[in-house]
Amino acid sequence: MTENELNLLHRYLDVAITPNELASLEELLRRSAEARATLRSLATIDAKWQEIAADEAFSQSRTPMTEVTRSLSEGPEAPVRTEEHPSLTHRGTSRRHTSIWLALTAIAIALVVGVLGSFRVPESTPAEKKRGIARVIRIEGEGQAGEGRKVVDGAELFAGEEVAMQRGLIELAFRETGVHIVATAPLRMKLDSDQRVSLNEGQVKLVVPPQGVGFVVDTARRRFVDLGTSFVVTAHAQGSEVLVLDGQISVNKHDGASRDLMHEGEFARFDHDGRIEKRFPTRVSQALPELSRPATNPGDSSMRGVVLGYDRSMEAVKDRLAVDVIGRELLQLVQSGFRDHAYLDAFKEGEPLSFRGIAGAFHEFPDRTGLAPYAREGGWMAWYHGQVTPPRAGRYRFWGYADNHLLVAINGKPVFEGSRRESSFKTLGIPRTNNPSLPCLIAPAGFACSDWIEVSGDPVRLDILFGEVGGNITSGLLLVEREGDTYEETFWGQPKWPLFLTETASADETEEFKRLITHLEQKTMGSFTIAEDAVWKVSQ
Repeated sequence: MTENELNLLHRYLDVAITPNELASLEELLRRSAEARATLRSLATIDAKWQEIAADEAFSQSRTPMTEVTRSLSEGPEAPVRTEEHPSLTHRGTSRRHTSIWLALTAIAIALVVGVLGSFRVPESTPAEKKRGIARVIRIEGEGQAGEGRKVVDGAELFAGEEVAMQRGLIELAFRETGVHIVATAPLRMKLDSDQRVSLNEGQVKLVVPPQGVGFVVDTARRRFVDLGTSFVVTAHAQGSEVLVLDGQISVNKHDGASRDLMHEGEFARFDHDGRIEKRFPTRVSQALPELSRPATNPGDSSMRGVVLGYDRSMEAVKDRLAVDVIGRELLQLVQSGFRDHAYLDAFKEGEPLSFRGIAGAFHEFPDRTGLAPYAREGGWMAWYHGQVTPPRAGRYRFWGYADNHLLVAINGKPVFEGSRRESSFKTLGIPRTNNPSLPCLIAPAGFACSDWIEVSGDPVRLDILFGEVGGNITSGLLLVEREGDTYEETFWGQPKWPLFLTETASADETEEFKRLITHLEQKTMGSFTIAEDAVWKVSQ
C-alpha cells in the first residue's frame, strides 16, 4: 500500500477523516483486498501480537531498529527514543503512540509486514492453537467463556460461546470485521458469529470500522444493526437502552415488523411493556461552546499563569522536526521540575493568566489572552503554577482529556497526562489509565485518569500545562476525584466528578458551567459538577 493509502486508514481510526477522504477510503476498501486486510489488522490486536513476535525475533540484535521495535512493543504510552535515532524523526512521529485496540502506525506496519516479514514467528498450527472469531485484548476482573474456561488476556473466543463476568470489564476485537467492543459487568454476552452478539445483561461500547458495517447487537427487547458508527448498548432486567455516539444505527423488532433509524447523539430506552423513551440531540449539541469567563487579570486568590507561543513562523521547523514543536520544547521545563525557566526565552508571552478551570472549548484563547498575533502553526501552551492547599487530606486522582496537551504536576513531579497522542508529553511515561467504556467524542480511548495521589492537606506546588499542537481548535476537561467520596452518575454511568478549580466560581461562572454541562451530556463528551468543597485554594 502507498503512504497516502495508509494515512487514510489511520485518519479513519483516529476519527479525523474528512467526508472526501471517507469516500476515497470506501472506494479503496471496495477494490483492494490488501487494504481491507490491513484495516482489519489495524483494528484488531493481530498487528500488535505480530509486532511483539518480531521484536522477540530481533532481541539479540543491536541495531537502532531493535530499539524502535522494542519501544513499540512496550505499549501505547511508552516513550519512543527518537533522540537516539534522528533519522526516524519526521512528520509521522505522533502516530507512534496509539491505543492497542485502534492501530499501530505506518512505521509499525512497515517493520512487521515488510522489513521484518522474513523474521516473523510462524503461526501456531491448528493442533497447537485454534483461532477464534475474536481475541481478548484485556480483561479486568474474572470472566468465563464456554464450558467454564477462564478468560485471560489474549484468549481466543469462538462462535457460540457466552462470556460471563460478575465485575470488571473486558475488551475484545473481532478478527474478520475489525469490530472493537468494551463490555462492562455484570455481563452475559454470547458471540453468535463475527457479525453478531447477543447481549443478555451488561453494557457494551462498540466501534465499527467500514468492513464491519451491518454488525448486530441482539437484546431481549430490540435488535440494533450498525450502519457505520460507534454506539453503546445496555441490557438489564427492566429492558434495554442504546446511545449513538457517531454515525447511525437501525433499530428493529425481532419480528421484523418495524425499523427505525437513530443518529449521532440520540438515546432510546425500551422497556418490557413495549414503551419507548427517546431523547434527540438539540441545536446546542452542534458545537462545543467556549466559556466567556475572563482568563486574565489574576487576583490575590488566583493561581497565576502565562500563555506561550511563537512569534515567528514554525512551518520550516515542523517540516524538519516532530509535528508537536511547542510540546517538544517544553519537555525540558517539565524534566527540570519546572525550575529551569531558561527554556521560556524562545517564546512570546501573552497577558498574566488567572486559572479558571479547564472545561469546554478554547478556540479563541490566544486572542482573549493577548498572545495573538502569533505563529498559529507552532501551537500555544498555558502554564499555570502556584502553591495550593487541598480541601482535605486523602487520596485523589485526576480525570479528563485534552486536544492536545494536558499535564498536571505536584511538587515538580508529573502525576497526570490527559493529552491526545500528538502530544510530546507522551514520551514522559506518566502513569495513565484509559477508560474507553466512558464515551468521549474527541478521545477514542475515553476518559484518562491518573494513579491515586496521597496528599496531607498541607500546601503543595501545582503546575498545569494545557495547550494546542497547532491551530486554534482546542478543548479539554480536567476533573478531580477524592477516594471514598460518592458522586452522582450520568445515564451512561460516568460519575460527575468535580471540575478542578482553585477559586470558588462566581454566580455568573456557575451559570455558564451549567450550560456547558448540558451540552456535554447531550454530546456524551462527559459531565462534571461544581463543588465548593472540592476547590484546591491558593495559599497566600
